[in-house]
Amino acid sequence: MTKPDSDDKQAQKKINWISSQIRETRIQLYRLNKELSDALKEQEKLRNKK
Repeated sequence: MTKPDSDDKQAQKKINWISSQIRETRIQLYRLNKELSDALKEQEKLRNKK
């Protein structure tokens, strides 16, 4: 195996890892945004009852 092949594989592994981290973060942010939205709606309901 030549060094350039090894370097390319290392770079690809890094790219794949970063991509998976971004996907996981996006999913987490989507869930948190939904929770925040629900909490804000609940707060609005409570304020309107007063």
